Amino acid sequence: MGFTLGRTGRPSILAVVYSDGAAACRMISDLGYRLRSAGVAVAGIVPYHATRDSVPRCDMEVEELASRIILQLAEDQTPQSSGCRVDPLAIQDAAALISAAFQKCPELLIVNKFGQLEADGGGLGDAITEAVELGIPVLVGVPERRLERWREFTNGLAEEAMIDSPRVQQWLARRGLASQRSRIGAPLALNSAA
Repeated sequence: MGFTLGRTGRPSILAVVYSDGAAACRMISDLGYRLRSAGVAVAGIVPYHATRDSVPRCDMEVEELASRIILQLAEDQTPQSSGCRVDPLAIQDAAALISAAFQKCPELLIVNKFGQLEADGGGLGDAITEAVELGIPVLVGVPERRLERWREFTNGLAEEAMIDSPRVQQWLARRGLASQRSRIGAPLALNSAA
């Protein structure tokens, strides 16, 4: 990936690295909703039912934060199917919604997961690249097993923080986003227990 670098000479990207996918879903979803509720102009996708404990494995609903549109990312599976598969058309729809949100100059892009599609050069990779080129800060959930592919994708230009690290809050604060939390009366929950 060849980023066009902005005034600082370095893109503003944070990988939130995790090994526990359920904890990451809850944290990233909570972060996106709290920032949006606090008045931050945020775009991107977060798990829609991240706090529901009885979510079936293939119920991969996400919400695009700027448009508030909910998408089902899993392909319909037959009863004989094992595992889940992401529907590439649904990912294209999510990418189109994110790209449209860039017209409103969001302050932050959140992408819940750098998955296999992105690691293979597809998925929401172009949306991440577009945000960087527009100078929009980007926060992406990155599973530990895909960290090397992530580093290749970003040419090593992204900052990294573990899911429960205070560095996530510090990264937001450096971009003037963490102070927004005071509008909602509660601190952002940024640890894996959130």
